[in-house]
Amino acid sequence: MNWNKPVKFKYGGEDWEMPLSTLILLIVLTLVLMFGGAWLGFKFGSGQL
Repeated sequence: MNWNKPVKFKYGGEDWEMPLSTLILLIVLTLVLMFGGAWLGFKFGSGQL
């Protein structure tokens, strides 16, 4: 698999292009931060933090 293959997509009316490895890295980081924030919010809301 070519990790440096440019991926083209359109978001918000703008054309974007970035390597596949960078796109996967951004998606993984976004998911980790979302789940971490949800977990911390749950702990804070239940009074365990």
